[in-house]
Amino acid sequence: MSESMAQAEVRTLRVPEAGVLMTVMTSSSNLVEKVLAGGFDVVKLVRGEVFRATGAGVDWVEAVQHAAFKIVREAIQRSDVLSRDAVEGIESVTSAVVRTVRGSTEALGDLACSTADMLVGKRAASAKAA
Repeated sequence: MSESMAQAEVRTLRVPEAGVLMTVMTSSSNLVEKVLAGGFDVVKLVRGEVFRATGAGVDWVEAVQHAAFKIVREAIQRSDVLSRDAVEGIESVTSAVVRTVRGSTEALGDLACSTADMLVGKRAASAKAA
Protein backbone atom coordinates (compact mmCIF):
# COMPACT_ATOMS: atom_id res chain seq x y z
CA MET A 1 0.00 0.00 0.00
CA SER A 2 2.82 2.33 0.67
CA GLU A 3 4.20 1.55 -2.75
CA SER A 4 1.00 2.76 -4.51
CA MET A 5 1.12 5.91 -2.52
CA ALA A 6 4.63 6.52 -3.51
CA GLN A 7 3.76 6.32 -7.15
CA ALA A 8 0.90 8.80 -6.86
CA GLU A 9 1.81 12.33 -7.55
CA VAL A 10 0.79 14.70 -4.85
CA ARG A 11 0.11 18.26 -5.85
CA THR A 12 -0.56 21.15 -3.62
CA LEU A 13 -4.00 22.70 -3.94
CA ARG A 14 -4.10 26.17 -5.30
CA VAL A 15 -5.61 28.24 -2.58
CA PRO A 16 -6.35 31.75 -3.66
CA GLU A 17 -4.16 34.13 -1.93
CA ALA A 18 -6.11 36.58 0.12
CA GLY A 19 -4.30 39.54 -1.26
CA VAL A 20 -5.77 42.97 -1.78
CA LEU A 21 -5.70 42.77 -5.58
CA MET A 22 -7.40 39.38 -5.66
CA THR A 23 -10.06 40.51 -3.18
CA VAL A 24 -10.80 43.64 -5.21
CA MET A 25 -11.05 41.64 -8.45
CA THR A 26 -13.35 39.03 -6.91
CA SER A 27 -15.56 41.61 -5.26
CA SER A 28 -15.70 43.66 -8.46
CA SER A 29 -16.69 40.69 -10.61
CA ASN A 30 -19.35 39.68 -8.07
CA LEU A 31 -20.66 43.24 -8.03
CA VAL A 32 -20.79 43.42 -11.85
CA GLU A 33 -22.61 40.09 -11.94
CA LYS A 34 -25.19 41.31 -9.41
CA VAL A 35 -25.64 44.63 -11.22
CA LEU A 36 -26.15 42.86 -14.55
CA ALA A 37 -28.59 40.37 -12.99
CA GLY A 38 -30.50 43.25 -11.35
CA GLY A 39 -30.55 45.16 -14.64
CA PHE A 40 -31.96 42.17 -16.47
CA ASP A 41 -34.55 41.71 -13.72
CA VAL A 42 -35.64 45.31 -14.27
CA VAL A 43 -35.75 44.75 -18.05
CA LYS A 44 -37.89 41.62 -17.51
CA LEU A 45 -40.21 43.57 -15.21
CA VAL A 46 -40.53 46.41 -17.73
CA ARG A 47 -41.22 43.91 -20.52
CA GLY A 48 -43.97 42.27 -18.44
CA GLU A 49 -45.58 45.59 -17.56
CA VAL A 50 -45.43 46.80 -21.17
CA PHE A 51 -47.06 43.55 -22.29
CA ARG A 52 -49.77 43.93 -19.62
CA ALA A 53 -50.37 47.56 -20.52
CA THR A 54 -50.50 46.71 -24.23
CA GLY A 55 -53.01 43.96 -23.54
CA ALA A 56 -55.10 46.35 -21.47
CA GLY A 57 -54.90 48.92 -24.28
CA VAL A 58 -56.11 46.37 -26.80
CA ASP A 59 -58.95 45.41 -24.45
CA TRP A 60 -59.85 49.10 -24.08
CA VAL A 61 -59.84 49.64 -27.86
CA GLU A 62 -61.99 46.55 -28.29
CA ALA A 63 -64.46 47.82 -25.68
CA VAL A 64 -64.59 51.26 -27.32
CA GLN A 65 -65.12 49.67 -30.73
CA HIS A 66 -67.90 47.47 -29.34
CA ALA A 67 -69.57 50.48 -27.73
CA ALA A 68 -69.27 52.50 -30.95
CA PHE A 69 -70.88 49.72 -32.99
CA LYS A 70 -73.64 49.42 -30.41
CA ILE A 71 -74.30 53.16 -30.65
CA VAL A 72 -74.29 53.05 -34.46
CA ARG A 73 -76.62 50.04 -34.47
CA GLU A 74 -79.04 51.82 -32.11
CA ALA A 75 -78.91 55.00 -34.22
CA ILE A 76 -79.67 53.00 -37.37
CA GLN A 77 -82.61 51.27 -35.69
CA ARG A 78 -84.02 54.56 -34.44
CA SER A 79 -83.58 56.25 -37.82
CA ASP A 80 -85.33 53.26 -39.43
CA VAL A 81 -88.31 53.70 -37.09
CA LEU A 82 -88.29 57.45 -37.72
CA SER A 83 -88.15 57.04 -41.51
CA ARG A 84 -90.90 54.40 -41.42
CA ASP A 85 -93.11 56.74 -39.39
CA ALA A 86 -92.32 59.63 -41.74
CA VAL A 87 -93.20 57.56 -44.84
CA GLU A 88 -96.44 56.39 -43.23
CA GLY A 89 -97.29 59.98 -42.28
CA ILE A 90 -96.62 61.26 -45.80
CA GLU A 91 -98.70 58.39 -47.19
CA SER A 92 -101.60 59.32 -44.89
CA VAL A 93 -101.42 63.00 -45.86
CA THR A 94 -101.21 62.14 -49.56
CA SER A 95 -104.19 59.78 -49.28
CA ALA A 96 -106.18 62.44 -47.45
CA VAL A 97 -105.36 65.03 -50.11
CA VAL A 98 -106.35 62.62 -52.89
CA ARG A 99 -109.63 61.79 -51.14
CA THR A 100 -110.29 65.49 -50.61
CA VAL A 101 -109.55 66.30 -54.25
CA ARG A 102 -111.72 63.39 -55.40
CA GLY A 103 -114.55 64.47 -53.13
CA SER A 104 -114.20 68.08 -54.26
CA THR A 105 -114.10 67.00 -57.89
CA GLU A 106 -117.25 64.91 -57.48
CA ALA A 107 -118.96 67.79 -55.71
CA LEU A 108 -117.78 70.19 -58.43
CA GLY A 109 -119.06 67.81 -61.09
CA ASP A 110 -122.43 67.56 -59.36
CA LEU A 111 -122.53 71.34 -59.12
CA ALA A 112 -121.64 71.71 -62.79
CA CYS A 113 -124.29 69.18 -63.79
CA SER A 114 -126.98 70.82 -61.73
CA THR A 115 -125.96 74.26 -63.01
CA ALA A 116 -126.03 73.01 -66.56
CA ASP A 117 -129.38 71.38 -65.98
CA MET A 118 -130.70 74.59 -64.56
CA LEU A 119 -129.37 76.65 -67.44
CA VAL A 120 -130.54 74.22 -70.05
CA GLY A 121 -133.88 73.87 -68.35
CA LYS A 122 -134.41 77.65 -68.22
CA ARG A 123 -133.41 78.02 -71.87
CA ALA A 124 -135.68 75.22 -72.87
CA ALA A 125 -138.51 76.77 -70.90
CA SER A 126 -137.86 80.18 -72.46
CA ALA A 127 -137.62 78.67 -75.92
CA LYS A 128 -140.97 76.96 -75.47
CA ALA A 129 -142.49 80.13 -74.16
CA ALA A 130 -141.29 82.16 -77.06
